Amino acid sequence: MSVTRGKFLKALGKSIPGMVLGGGVATAAQKLLGKMAAASGATEMPIANAREEITRDTKIEFIMSGPPGGNRIALTFDDGPTPGVTELVLDELRRRGLHATFFMIGERIAAAPDLARRVLAEGHEVGNHTLTHPKLTTLADQQVEAEIQRTQDLMDDVLNRRATWFRPPYGALRQNQAGMVARKGLGIVLWSVNPGDWAQPGEARIVATVLGETRPGSIILCHDLHRQTADGLGPILDGLLERGLTFATVSSLLG
Repeated sequence: MSVTRGKFLKALGKSIPGMVLGGGVATAAQKLLGKMAAASGATEMPIANAREEITRDTKIEFIMSGPPGGNRIALTFDDGPTPGVTELVLDELRRRGLHATFFMIGERIAAAPDLARRVLAEGHEVGNHTLTHPKLTTLADQQVEAEIQRTQDLMDDVLNRRATWFRPPYGALRQNQAGMVARKGLGIVLWSVNPGDWAQPGEARIVATVLGETRPGSIILCHDLHRQTADGLGPILDGLLERGLTFATVSSLLG
């Protein structure tokens, strides 16, 4: 007896409700398929086909925060790696034994490959932030797919690692574009705390915004672009630690 599409989708919805259909869900889907196949006597349902079925019929969710219970948060950095800034961010995290998620631009990985490798070597998670940081809602589907896939391939070449999470530049992605992201096995992550540090509003304002708005489950958006962010990071980390909050990567926060 085979595992039907209807049975698979129904079981998937019960097993991982509320999750993005992509990223870590692909792994959960594969495990679920194996259990269903074993129970029914079926051989297997290829994960690529399962992923295609999911994205065709299901609205893709954009994750903005993690579970509010407990005390875990995820600190993320966009637009790097940036020589002269990313090193300072990494130093602050390493002093406290903390880990973050870095959504990297493909061209910047190519320009600073050793720095990108350091991020991964120190235990941080890397995410896909496109090749050139365009506003994806203004591009044709073929261009959007190229921006994402070329970054995945570049990560594979430079880091020997492909991302499992994607963050669209400016948070701009249409629902009818999300399927191509999920078909690549990528979950879509936005944020719930945004200090606007990319605009360099001043170190004090960056620190005050993050400390004032962060709650359990928050996904914090920062940028390893400018010195203001790096200079304010120490007070941010210490302030959140003093509140008993625990830092997690995006994958760890979302389970």
